[in-house]
Amino acid sequence: MKKEFKIFYWELDAKGKFIRSLWSGFLALLFLYWAVWFAPEHPSFDNIFFEEWVPLLFTLLYFADLVYKYRKWKKES
Repeated sequence: MKKEFKIFYWELDAKGKFIRSLWSGFLALLFLYWAVWFAPEHPSFDNIFFEEWVPLLFTLLYFADLVYKYRKWKKES
């Protein structure tokens, strides 16, 4: 069974989009939390909005996007 390797996101099927969103979104969230961890070193980013609301908002959006892509994948198969 030969699998095609596709680089571009828009060429993937629903399962491939879900899997790519799963790992790339996780890496993006890790980078975001790492950046927020070091935000107090910069006084302009040392406030409640950047420390709590931005990570929370992006985490909720990430999980909502995963749920949407999972349902789309199951509907397609």
